[in-house]
Amino acid sequence: MKILEGNAGALTNFEVLDFLRAKGASKDPTRVIAKVSQSEYKVYDYLVDTAASVQTRESINEFLRSVKQHDLAKAEVLNILNIGPAAEVELYPVSIKILIFPFILHPSIVRSY
Repeated sequence: MKILEGNAGALTNFEVLDFLRAKGASKDPTRVIAKVSQSEYKVYDYLVDTAASVQTRESINEFLRSVKQHDLAKAEVLNILNIGPAAEVELYPVSIKILIFPFILHPSIVRSY
């Protein structure tokens, strides 16, 4: 695998899962033969049970095209992709975290009563 850009930013869970699969990670009982470390298998085992396991490059690209009009931050898009919400109500925790986080970083913004 050739590294195109050393620090391109955060990866989606799908990209990490895809990378681990390319290295040979799987649920196969003979997986000890693959060149994947034990910690990478733990990550693989976790990600295989998340939304990343059913995502495709095409579905991610389609999602990215569809959310461009909403002017979301890169972190918001990444969170939505990684969570893989099945209903609107599942987006609520993502939006609240993003609304509250700046106040946590800058307590002087929050008024004291």
